[in-house]
Amino acid sequence: MAQWLEAQSWVRPEGEWAVSILGRLGAMVRATRERRLGSAIASRARLLPYAIRDPAGSRVELHCPEYVKPSGEAVEVEIVDRVFKAYRAMVEYRAKIDELYQPSSLWQQTLDACYWPLAAGIEKCDKDVFHHFLANFGAWRTNLGVENVALIRENSRSVIRRRWLQHQVFLNQVQIWRWYYNDRNPLELLSYPRHGNQSGAFVDGVFVGVGSVGVEIHGELISNLISDIDRPVLADLGAGYGKFDYFCLRDHERFCFIDFDLPETLCLAAYYMMMTWPDKEALLFGEGDFAPDSHERYDLIFMPSWEIERLGDATVDVFLNKNSLGEMTAAAASNYVHHISRSTRFFYHMNHDNYPNVYSGSDRGLLAHEYPVPADCFRLVHRGVDIVHMLHRGGLDFGMDIFCYLYERKT
Repeated sequence: MAQWLEAQSWVRPEGEWAVSILGRLGAMVRATRERRLGSAIASRARLLPYAIRDPAGSRVELHCPEYVKPSGEAVEVEIVDRVFKAYRAMVEYRAKIDELYQPSSLWQQTLDACYWPLAAGIEKCDKDVFHHFLANFGAWRTNLGVENVALIRENSRSVIRRRWLQHQVFLNQVQIWRWYYNDRNPLELLSYPRHGNQSGAFVDGVFVGVGSVGVEIHGELISNLISDIDRPVLADLGAGYGKFDYFCLRDHERFCFIDFDLPETLCLAAYYMMMTWPDKEALLFGEGDFAPDSHERYDLIFMPSWEIERLGDATVDVFLNKNSLGEMTAAAASNYVHHISRSTRFFYHMNHDNYPNVYSGSDRGLLAHEYPVPADCFRLVHRGVDIVHMLHRGGLDFGMDIFCYLYERKT
């Protein structure tokens, strides 16, 4: 089975090498279109100092593991079996859904190129292929769009880029984090469960992932919003595999987490979160009806995006979105914002606010300030720059385009 997987990644035109090349070309085209090509070239020039010095030294050890054999433990096998059945049910149902809930062209390319083991598992009724993918998504050799493993793998191949990666992506971000908290918090707070064979680095002996600093800082903010609620309900549109949500919820003994996403990425989140909290009551698509009172009966709920229409009014304490609203068409984003607005008390999102994604023809995504959050129902509490993205190059990066918005429902 492992040999078959390896073969598939090369015989398919969307294999690792093709995706890497197309990704680089796509990045250049986007940078040109968004008038960022000059800054992109300048960023490459910043690699030159690493040819003569290694600022991270022995403090950072990169961790990009090879694929592992999936566990045969009963708990994991049961979780994978449930996710397998839920994915099959979602695939069978999604032909009936409205175009608003279909992936954008940008995401469809990623799904076709990188998530094929899920489809192959269903088509061949082969749970081993399916399980292998879930057990290794954190080290997958093509970009799944939920964690930048390719950043680690590709930049580990040369001494200069490896030094840059160790210093700029890991050590520098940890130093930003220590500065942010004035060195009051232990480094271990940046770590998280490594289900799915996660890639990252060991910084001073502690496992840290790409983006750990950002999700920890923003996760503490969200956690504080719901700290006085006995059993908060946290919903996320497009949670990826749930890393951000883990940081939001890890300090809460009781909670309900609801994830709405594309079927493929939803599989990652269901696997990761159920492995992280195996004792929590979970509901997956096809196992039972999702209803306004489901959050009272389940702790973890994983539903395809179209099920957001079933979410009850005023049933969510905080609704999150990190990046994905900016990766949709304007019509799709507006539809999701409508359902988010009717259901939540707080709405926190991080998205593009200067340079929109442009799809086929003249269709473009919305910028963060353009989301139709109803002004008569919500007040904007905070709009701010994402400090990690702003400082991640070692100085102020004015080409950075991730801004954070926090809305609160008016009483």
